[in-house]
Amino acid sequence: MRSIAAYFTALAILGLTAVLLGWMLARVAEHPGVLREVGELPRWFAAEPAVRGARERASAPAEADAAAHGHEAGVAITSSKPGAPEKTDAAEGNYAEFAGGQIEIAFLEYEMKPNKIRVKPGAVTFVLRNEGRFAHDFHVEGPGVDAYAAKFSPGRTVRLEVALPEGEYKISCPLSNHDQRGMNGTLIATAKLTGK
Repeated sequence: MRSIAAYFTALAILGLTAVLLGWMLARVAEHPGVLREVGELPRWFAAEPAVRGARERASAPAEADAAAHGHEAGVAITSSKPGAPEKTDAAEGNYAEFAGGQIEIAFLEYEMKPNKIRVKPGAVTFVLRNEGRFAHDFHVEGPGVDAYAAKFSPGRTVRLEVALPEGEYKISCPLSNHDQRGMNGTLIATAKLTGK
């Protein structure tokens, strides 16, 4: 009788452990990296080639060169498409302007680039590129618009088509606490673009 009770107790503990492990894995998959900061990932994890005998990052001179030319390291948003931004100067509070109907936004950890956008009203296609390490969402809300792009993984690009009447909109990543950590911005749909 004691061996039967011990068997069922062990089975119950094993079952409870499996349920808790499944729950924890589901939480991590839903919100990867939200509750902790890991800093820079090691080279082997980020799929960077190993450099024997080097302790510093090999790309530091390239980053310094990019910074000297007014670019941020690791973020390259260039395009020759008609929807490319005409003017970008977020440091001074200016907006990236898109005359065409396509807006490209890069998603990094807790920021969107650009996060201040002006566009002509009408049909707009958001091209959302996840260049970060975590999954992100995208939400546009404003006068008569409540559009949402579901969670997309690192390395993926998704498109969201929205009809924007003239007005001011909030754009954000509502996944977990990303919005509260600064992953939001302003989109203004106006026929009066300053670059025109």
